[in-house]
Amino acid sequence: MPVLAGWEDLAVREGRVRIHPGDPILLSPDYRIDEALSGYLCRSSFARLASETKRNYTDDYCLFFDFLWGHGRWWSEASADDLWDFEDWRTRSPRNPYRVGGARWNRGLAALARLYEWAVQREYVLVNPVLVNPVLMRSVVGRAGEAVLVPAARAKNARTSEVRWLTPRAFRRWVDVGLHGCGADGLAAAGSAGRLADRNAAFADLLFSSGMRLTEGASLLTVEVPRLQLEGGRYYAGRLARAVTKSKRARTFYASSGSHRAQRGTGRPRSRPPQPDPRRRDRHAPPHRTPLGRLRPTRLGRIPRRTRRDSH
Repeated sequence: MPVLAGWEDLAVREGRVRIHPGDPILLSPDYRIDEALSGYLCRSSFARLASETKRNYTDDYCLFFDFLWGHGRWWSEASADDLWDFEDWRTRSPRNPYRVGGARWNRGLAALARLYEWAVQREYVLVNPVLVNPVLMRSVVGRAGEAVLVPAARAKNARTSEVRWLTPRAFRRWVDVGLHGCGADGLAAAGSAGRLADRNAAFADLLFSSGMRLTEGASLLTVEVPRLQLEGGRYYAGRLARAVTKSKRARTFYASSGSHRAQRGTGRPRSRPPQPDPRRRDRHAPPHRTPLGRLRPTRLGRIPRRTRRDSH
């Protein structure tokens, strides 16, 4: 490409300064790269965070730096007053149509605290605008009941989690309707998931029974699908590699036998769709509404074929 003329050794240059593929690079509005920020993003403890955390923190940095730029300041010139102005604009100001709640603000505050603590240690900035002095700190009760000092700008109305309990019965209903495309009559509705329904239901059942995250379950290879059945036959034990977990620690997971059979293609997922009325004759079903009794499990990655009878 003409734009890279003379930069054919770009990969070598990046490797020399320890910039790895996937590392974020921030450009200022006038298209400059700050050497200190690049060092923080590529060679500090930030580089060892989970990919999703790095992506979220980078978005928070861009928002704060753009706010400072609009007030004629560089990121290393931020003060505690700038932080309070940003907090007001981010969470309460009517001039901002995209205001956020307490939990989102606290996440951004944690990102800024990490950055400026690193910058103070390396003398890129004189003071940390988030933790500038003890007066701007307040004490809260930690998870273990201990007193913890947090920034005074930390939101008090944050909801750290929004748990919605889902019973197995409700989960099966969600799979029937959302993934298999069933209607109230127990038949697959027009425009339903079609040939990928069994695959999607098997994947959802695996995550539900094992508690794995989406990225963890999606990273499993066929050779990593659990094979060791525990005593009693209800669960299978598997192992997640440290490279795919958020904590960067390998761990064991347990999948139900129903989800295991679905992954292996030897049985339906645990959330089997409701059967149609046996008194209804299959030959009377409309061509776009296939009775669930004809749906059969398939191996992952294979396309189910319609039988000759189904094509009439």
